[in-house]
Amino acid sequence: MTPRDRHNAFSNAIGESLWGFQMAMVAPATVLTVLLRHYGAGERLIGSVGAIESGAVLLPQVVGMYLFTSRKKRKVRLVLWHVLLMSPVLLVMGIVAPAPGAMPNRAVTIALLACFGWFQTAMGVIIAVWLDWLAHLFEPGIRGRVFGISWCCSALAGTAGALLAGHVISVYPPPVAFSCLYAAASVFTVGSMAVFCLIKDPAADALDDAPLAGTTGLLDSFRSSLGDRNFRSFIIGRIIAIGGFCIVPFITVYYTSAAGGGLAPGTVVKLDAARTVGSSIGFLILGRMGDAAGHRLGVMAGIAAQVAALAVVLVSAGRISCMMAFFGAGLAAAGGFLSHTNMLYETCPHDSRIAHITVGNLVMGVVSILCPLLAGVAAARYGTRSLFAGCLLLSIAALLWFAIRVREPRELAVDVR
Repeated sequence: MTPRDRHNAFSNAIGESLWGFQMAMVAPATVLTVLLRHYGAGERLIGSVGAIESGAVLLPQVVGMYLFTSRKKRKVRLVLWHVLLMSPVLLVMGIVAPAPGAMPNRAVTIALLACFGWFQTAMGVIIAVWLDWLAHLFEPGIRGRVFGISWCCSALAGTAGALLAGHVISVYPPPVAFSCLYAAASVFTVGSMAVFCLIKDPAADALDDAPLAGTTGLLDSFRSSLGDRNFRSFIIGRIIAIGGFCIVPFITVYYTSAAGGGLAPGTVVKLDAARTVGSSIGFLILGRMGDAAGHRLGVMAGIAAQVAALAVVLVSAGRISCMMAFFGAGLAAAGGFLSHTNMLYETCPHDSRIAHITVGNLVMGVVSILCPLLAGVAAARYGTRSLFAGCLLLSIAALLWFAIRVREPRELAVDVR
């Protein structure tokens, strides 16, 4: 690595760690789910958490391509976006959380989901631009390791965040506990962005500003991406995998129910630390493995982990079962984020990487909205065990699809040469 690469890698790791810590303190699958259940939310409303979390992040990405057109000013504008539009809404959730005395429980849950939707949508607007910005900072030969180490640190910090959240929820009454957690998350969001300001962006020092792709050629880039056979197979496989694991909030619902062992909400939030441990291990291993052998295997490893997590939920209950299920979910998240993101980079058949990232996420975004909503309906009608069984079958199908239909992009590049 060059000195600038080392500096940027270190700054990225610290910034991601602070971000991972705050995200784990208010994790949607555990903390928000427990908060909503405390105020009487049913399965359908819980299902909307996953729909908002995925869909609101994936669908608005095309907007960011028009808002962040300058490469020279990207870093500053991305940081300001987080500080001005995302951090304050966490503070608002901390104020809304203890409001049942002033407004009906139903109104509180809707307000919380609206704030959560705002946060996720704001993240969705900038996620493709953010990933493209990070990708341009590091060469492909070191990118997997840098991202793997950074996101490993983020997940480890998330372990501490999850344990802290579980302790706070166990010790303090619900209004005070959740208010403190969301307020602290707002502060750590600002701290994370302060560290990202230290990154040395070569585009910021360039004499000429090379704007990001605008409307001209955008649709051509979309068509070129979707016209690539291997990319289509990759997206189809990821869609099947997303459908097979749209149920993470229902893991919390299951283990707090009598069938799952009747664990206390604070205990489940603490055990969710196993998910961040699984993610950290996955990020570290899959990042290095991807640089050496390609990222297709990492995606498949993530799907195999979700198969294992679903199997655990179906055949067992109690503390150890909960910990194992969350650990598997963490490994699945590592493959579904790190390996998936790097495959998105490497399957790009043209020079507009941000357009390629955007069109892939737009296609998956529709499924990411529908699947959790359908999961909520299925859980309410047929029960969580039937839901988990159906998701297990979909996950196995996704694993087989990747094994048979998806090729490693680097192998295709060798074939072309």
